[in-house]
Amino acid sequence: MGAWVGGNYWLDQSEMELNAAYVWNYFQAQGWTLNAVAGMLGNMQSESHINPGIWQGLDEGNLSGGYGIVQWTPATKFLNWCTDNGLIYTDMDANLQRIIYEVENRLQWIKTPQFPLTFAEFTQSTEDAYYLAIAFLRNYERPAELNQPWRGTQAETWFTFLGGLPKRKKGMPLYFYLRRY
Repeated sequence: MGAWVGGNYWLDQSEMELNAAYVWNYFQAQGWTLNAVAGMLGNMQSESHINPGIWQGLDEGNLSGGYGIVQWTPATKFLNWCTDNGLIYTDMDANLQRIIYEVENRLQWIKTPQFPLTFAEFTQSTEDAYYLAIAFLRNYERPAELNQPWRGTQAETWFTFLGGLPKRKKGMPLYFYLRRY
């Protein structure tokens, strides 16, 4: 399916792009929309730099902190699942398989009144990437600080990077918009 990089360090932009393409290819094969994957990538960028092998705060071995591409907390939530399933926790596919497992078993995601999607509905949504990033933030990540609009902006950037058309600016004639892309 391609290459990816990871380890207990911050990725640079080209490494994040490599991993984002890998994540998109993986979830596209599972039937997810580009919008949903971009929304999730906007969060993964903030959580881990889209790095499947990173410990929260680079504090390797801190089992009470977060680990992985979405920073499962405590880390044992993910590490124990990998052990139980014969997976290598540093592997990108193990990280992505865990997300699929969570969708299938209705884990981690809590539907909110502001974002009334189930996790399965999220994977199929054609709402814009910004909206889906904030939905993922609120319904999946649920950090202490919920006001993180940059995750939506990051999602829009990943959407465009992975081949989606950016939103047309208000007032821009459709003809000029389509000519640019």
